[in-house]
Amino acid sequence: MSVKNSKEYLKSVKEDSLFRILKLAIDELKEKYDVSENEILQLIKQPDSKEILIPVSVFEARNLSSLEIVCKYLKEELDFGYSKIASMLNRDSRTIWTTYQNALSKRKERLPVRDSKFYIPISILANRKLSVLEAIVSYLKDNFNLRYSEISALLNRDERNVLAVYNRFRKKK
Repeated sequence: MSVKNSKEYLKSVKEDSLFRILKLAIDELKEKYDVSENEILQLIKQPDSKEILIPVSVFEARNLSSLEIVCKYLKEELDFGYSKIASMLNRDSRTIWTTYQNALSKRKERLPVRDSKFYIPISILANRKLSVLEAIVSYLKDNFNLRYSEISALLNRDERNVLAVYNRFRKKK
């Protein structure tokens, strides 16, 4: 589809009556329940679960720690407050504030959020016995049986670091 055709297609979608109804419904939900568009979309993607899922694509961001990426995603994309993020991650709200500020100083632009084949449930990050990266690597390795090279590509980390993190997780387990 050419650029011109895609613009025409998007214009026709925006003019469609179903699209206008959906837009009105989203606006109504935002006002009635005081939620963001991203939270509504999150609920649509996973209607049976109250679990928040983080797309693995956000971990492609360079120069940010895993916790910084998670805090930045939850704050900017899902519009959560520091105390809500802190309770979900089992951390102090001051830690979350500091982590988010550090992430902002390193990366002002938003994270690369797009559909991903793999999603990380937020609940696995609440285990304080594991680092955030250990929890993510172990989840991907144990639940999807991915190779270290695949995990390192998904998380934009060196394969040797991913192996070391997983070995550290196994020792703690």
